[in-house]
Amino acid sequence: MENAINSRFVAHMDILGMSKLVEDNFDDAWGMLSDLVHVRDKAKMHEYEFVETNERVKVFEKIHIVTFSDTLLLFTAGETPVELKSLIILVTEIFHKAICKCVPVRAGIAAGEFCFNLDKSMYAGPALIDAYRAGESAQWLGIVLSDSISKVATAQNMKSTGSDVIVEWRIPLKDGDKQGYVVNWPALFAHDLTI
Repeated sequence: MENAINSRFVAHMDILGMSKLVEDNFDDAWGMLSDLVHVRDKAKMHEYEFVETNERVKVFEKIHIVTFSDTLLLFTAGETPVELKSLIILVTEIFHKAICKCVPVRAGIAAGEFCFNLDKSMYAGPALIDAYRAGESAQWLGIVLSDSISKVATAQNMKSTGSDVIVEWRIPLKDGDKQGYVVNWPALFAHDLTI
């Protein structure tokens, strides 16, 4: 991973099949997008506590969230381990709550160079393209880690009720599958999956 001043963690999340839904039933598409934005707004007000390092993170202070059409772009201020863990937790929380509202989403998370100007709505960088490609290539509802972030993410050794948060998995693609790293979201929210 680079040590450039603009190096950070980036996530790209979008709704599966939104273009088709807009064409077929714009009211339903708008309702689905409204549900995703509601989930986003609640999640960004969270605060995380990491007991092993005695750190508290207010999401809205450490992670920016930008929405355009059916896409959420999330990025950290820097590239510290606590920012990475916070981003993984936030993306997983948004993913989970969106699924509970019947909003089909997928996400990719990457690391690398990324520049932004909030005042002028400018966002670009190799990390954004990497996160986009990681998430969009997967043919499923899930959270994929790009190769740029998989080693540093697994090194965090994140656990939830005894299960690893980051796991190696066969990721389905349009033309086959590939081995990669993903967020083990079913293990994190098994208590909340009732149907």
